[in-house]
Amino acid sequence: MSRLISSAFLSSASVVGVLALSGLLTACSDYNLVNPGKPNDNTDVTPPGDQPDIQVEPSTLDFGSVLRNCPSAPQTVTVTNIGAAILDVTDLALDNSKFSIDWDGAAFQLAPGESRDFQVGFTPDAYMAYTTDLLVDSSDPDQPQVTVPAQGAGDETALFEEGFTQEFYSSVDVLWVVDNSGSMDQELNQVQLNFESFIEQFVALGLDYHLAVITTDMDSPAFQGRFQGGVISPDDADPVSEFLAATNQGASGSGDERSMDAIQTALTEHLLSGGNAGFLRDDAALATIVLSDENDSSRIMDGSFQSWLQGLKADSAQVSFNAIVGDPTSSTRWLGGCSNWVGSELLQADAGDRYVDMANATGGIWRSICYENYDETLAHISLSSAGMVTTYQLSQMPTNFGLIQVYVNDVQYYYSLTDGWMYNSDDNSITFHGSALPGPGDRVVIQYPIDGECN
Repeated sequence: MSRLISSAFLSSASVVGVLALSGLLTACSDYNLVNPGKPNDNTDVTPPGDQPDIQVEPSTLDFGSVLRNCPSAPQTVTVTNIGAAILDVTDLALDNSKFSIDWDGAAFQLAPGESRDFQVGFTPDAYMAYTTDLLVDSSDPDQPQVTVPAQGAGDETALFEEGFTQEFYSSVDVLWVVDNSGSMDQELNQVQLNFESFIEQFVALGLDYHLAVITTDMDSPAFQGRFQGGVISPDDADPVSEFLAATNQGASGSGDERSMDAIQTALTEHLLSGGNAGFLRDDAALATIVLSDENDSSRIMDGSFQSWLQGLKADSAQVSFNAIVGDPTSSTRWLGGCSNWVGSELLQADAGDRYVDMANATGGIWRSICYENYDETLAHISLSSAGMVTTYQLSQMPTNFGLIQVYVNDVQYYYSLTDGWMYNSDDNSITFHGSALPGPGDRVVIQYPIDGECN
């Protein structure tokens, strides 16, 4: 009996031992004895099959350069559930208002393997770089928020380019109107000292010119539109001396300066075929130049004077009104006028608004009578009288003045008041100075950025 019990006990113990050994071997099979920190290859390490997994493509967005205030071409962002359970997408957010996404704000679900596309846009409103992050929130347990960096920049269009050819009239009649009132001593002296800068341009161009001088005085019978001296031409032995003598009319004339009245009187009968005969030619351009330190007091209205003056030629483009006068009133110079020491002489003038308006209306130019570089002023007026251009109006408005590029015959000139060019924001123009002045037949090319049209 005892033997049977003992035998049975051993059998039972054996079974328990076998089971224990079997469990130990199973446990050992899951444990890497060589590398205790790493499971054996047959261990299942994949996440549980009931988890969602988000994927957002692309990982970054780059819109490059986009015209200011224009929408970019949209870029597609794809959100995909690559997991094995439903993915809840709760938010898509951008932290910069210049970027946008076509999401309606409602949370949505993606089944395993399902995708959804969104369009992201960019609209810059300044010339600068922009960055943002697209944040995508979801129920992905491992990555609840995905960040997609985005960038772009506001830009201009490609440089706008326009070209000009410097032309001139081979024959020109130039009528100078000199203010001979009591305040003009210093200014007349500057013209006397620098007049060669005017006549040298005519000589260099080989122009067939007529010069004549009248004054602003319409009170004294000695003036009233009558030429002071005769008609000066290249045939004269010393045109410079003749002009200086003609302009030397002192400063005792009428203080009621009436330049426009004087011009009209000088170029109509009875003077035109009398004392002023031989000046005005049918085949020559006509330029008038006023030198005065006060505004015009003529009785004739500006519109009537302009119509009459331009009507003297079949082509009104051949007629120009030019002025060396006081600076006009403007938004930045509401009193107008000017004052400046030139050497030991103080040059002063009231605003020459009527003169400046007439110059602008007829395609002529005006220069400040107080500008210290009278030689350059007279050179510019000379070129304008000959039909040449020292100031070029731009047809578009530059968006960045620092990117303006100017070329004369493929040679680049730079921003300079001496031997280059200046930009005038008041009338959106480029004015040349010094050695940069385009000569006859020269090709001028101006490049500058502008606001483009949105695609």
